[in-house]
Amino acid sequence: MAAGVVVRTLGPDDPALPSALAVPHLAFAEPGTGSGVAGLAELGEAVRGLAGDGSVESAAERILAGRACVAASVEDGIALCAGQHQPVGAVTEIVGVGTLPTARRRGLGHAVTAALVADARSRGVETVFLSAGDDDVARIYARLGFRTVATTLIVEPVE
Repeated sequence: MAAGVVVRTLGPDDPALPSALAVPHLAFAEPGTGSGVAGLAELGEAVRGLAGDGSVESAAERILAGRACVAASVEDGIALCAGQHQPVGAVTEIVGVGTLPTARRRGLGHAVTAALVADARSRGVETVFLSAGDDDVARIYARLGFRTVATTLIVEPVE
């Protein structure tokens, strides 16, 4: 991981929280693990778009209540990669791990996922699960000890 990047869980008042909530949206708009186009300018626009829509406040409430943990790779106060886990009893799902496309290939997704697993374990969570969007992402998770145990099926409305 690059010098100057710190991986940490974010509290409800963390100034990096808005960028941590915005970065996965940019990441999923450019799927895959290769470098992409969206960078800090687009992240700034996305953060401004969150202002006033209640999403930061809602996330802060979930963090404070223990219903969510947000972890991020932060550089200069800005989340370059972020994800969440949402514990319920002894089970949690890691969701929304995404890296700013211009910051990919630096190990940030791996580091954020590891931080989320560590946080879950520190809370006494026994079952940590997630789903991978493709084989490249699945390999990142496999390096952290995740293994395929089932297949998820999705139903979509019939048109």
